[in-house]
Amino acid sequence: MAVVDVKENVRLKLELDGGMDGNRQIIKSKTFTKVKPTAENEDIYEVAESLADLQAYPIYKVKRLEEIHLVRE
Repeated sequence: MAVVDVKENVRLKLELDGGMDGNRQIIKSKTFTKVKPTAENEDIYEVAESLADLQAYPIYKVKRLEEIHLVRE
């Protein structure tokens, strides 16, 4: 029997550049929920760029967070 993955929950996480504290990089983050599991990476990145314009800090990294349920067929 094969095991298949079912995407249950997808979130968009923006990591923002909060500057430096001495030698340490400060990262601020914001997470957006209820992203469609079928959303393409390019579309998610475009939304992240639009949201970044609304933030106080510049964008450092864009992450797609997925929870996947494994099911045996």
